[in-house]
Amino acid sequence: MVKKNLFKNIEHQFPKKYETLVILNPDIEETKFNNFLDKIKDIMSKNSAEFLNFEDWGIRKLSYDIKKLNRGKFILIHFSAKGSFIQELERNLKISDDCIRFQTVVYTQDIEPKKENKEEVVNE
Repeated sequence: MVKKNLFKNIEHQFPKKYETLVILNPDIEETKFNNFLDKIKDIMSKNSAEFLNFEDWGIRKLSYDIKKLNRGKFILIHFSAKGSFIQELERNLKISDDCIRFQTVVYTQDIEPKKENKEEVVNE
């Protein structure tokens, strides 16, 4: 009698919320940075992932040198996607010349989508 692993082929078909912290070359130009973000958003749209939020943490000192750099530009990307998308995203981050390091984790707190055309409310 052969035991079958019933859970081996089960894939989650519902999206989860993730966050990816990306460390970029600190000398990246503004146009290359915007192209990098557009590429990430394009990859997400092609793979039915939803871009939720983006935070630019600026240039920070690294704990240790990575690729002979002691500083890096940190960005945090929140998105909702199926688990199979993470492999595709990380594959693209690995081949990017400006990406030094990245880490993707499942995000457990609630995230509200960031509206790009926010109207500022002035308190009188």
